[in-house]
Amino acid sequence: MQTVRDVRDSSSEGVAIPGAYAGHGWSNVLPHEMNVLFQALCYAVTKGESKAEMREIVDGFEGLEGLFAEPTEDMFNSKEDFENYKSLLERHKKVIVRSGYEYPKSREEAIALFERWGLLIDKGDVWDIPINPFPDALDTFELTEAEQYALRYVRFEALVHPFFARLVMTLHERDDESFTFTKAELKEMLNTNDSMLAEVLIKLTPYMEEAIENMLEIPEDEPMTFSIVWERVYEDFLGQQFSPNVQ
Repeated sequence: MQTVRDVRDSSSEGVAIPGAYAGHGWSNVLPHEMNVLFQALCYAVTKGESKAEMREIVDGFEGLEGLFAEPTEDMFNSKEDFENYKSLLERHKKVIVRSGYEYPKSREEAIALFERWGLLIDKGDVWDIPINPFPDALDTFELTEAEQYALRYVRFEALVHPFFARLVMTLHERDDESFTFTKAELKEMLNTNDSMLAEVLIKLTPYMEEAIENMLEIPEDEPMTFSIVWERVYEDFLGQQFSPNVQ
């Protein structure tokens, strides 16, 4: 098993948060407060040298104060925000309780659940967090058919999106709208295979001025020409930092 403490020396500039936490559905199944706590634990495990030191690091996060207290309306900007948060939190709680667990009322109870689910490893004098293999939320919780479908879609998106993002950023750096590539060139650019490239191109299609005709049937050595409507990309993906470059 590879863990955060195994790789933390190479991650000294940042914090090792396992990509599988989102990719295996945990960030969607668990509520915001537990997601925040898990990220704090990742930081503590990366930086701390003992369990006591890790607890001290977690205690130092102001954002964790009162994390599992019952939410009140004065904690939100509006009554609507408060009601929406309560409704979402109740949905997360139902999944946890339905699966045979008690929803945590404190940070310690949440940490105990993380250990029970295999997201946090108690090694006696220290905590650690797995990277590979990583537990799967589908194997942990009793989900309805609709919830399973939604979670599988999220997991699939988590696989495709990094390749899609890499392609979009590479194209954006060329400061152009029209591009010509073969599938072989795109696969080499993204370091991926036929199946993943097909999914990336399908995801890219709504941002093209015109879809590539019979895209999936084109041989890998035949050039494909397409134009990107950067306004659409900017609205959905690139973010505010790129707005000066998008006219």
